[in-house]
Amino acid sequence: MNPGHCTRENEVMDLLRSGRWPAACEPELREHVAACSLCAQTVLLKSSFADALVQAKDAARLQSPGLLWWRAQLRRRHAAVQRVNRPIAGAQRFALLINLLAAVALLASQWRHVDRLTAWLSDVAEAPVFHPATLWAMVSQQPGWSLMLLIPFAVALVVLGGITVYLASER
Repeated sequence: MNPGHCTRENEVMDLLRSGRWPAACEPELREHVAACSLCAQTVLLKSSFADALVQAKDAARLQSPGLLWWRAQLRRRHAAVQRVNRPIAGAQRFALLINLLAAVALLASQWRHVDRLTAWLSDVAEAPVFHPATLWAMVSQQPGWSLMLLIPFAVALVVLGGITVYLASER
């Protein structure tokens, strides 16, 4: 007998593949498997793999097809949204870059006028219009002033409130 091959190995493999080992085999073949180390190893390996396959099938918990379909649709939609948003995000970055460059260019071109601007701001801050007592006196003496102050403050409040609601609802 060839040490790497047994004449009855094919019979043993056929019985193992069909699932009839050891119940539907001849007693003579069982005795041969007990005596032949190659056939015994074949039975051991094939039965071990079959047991592992059964355990793996039992352990695999398949999810419902509806859930799998829903997740696939969700992934597909998410990928589509990402593809659509990619150029928009690039355009937003480009616009931000252009605005920052424009602001830097404006500041650089007006830098020599900073001393005049600071002098003007200090003069404006010292103006009597911005002192509460003077402001109250102007409003109480002339009713038109109260409306002129109320309208811009109301408009500013509405605009800032709208911006706040927009930014809060976007998140």
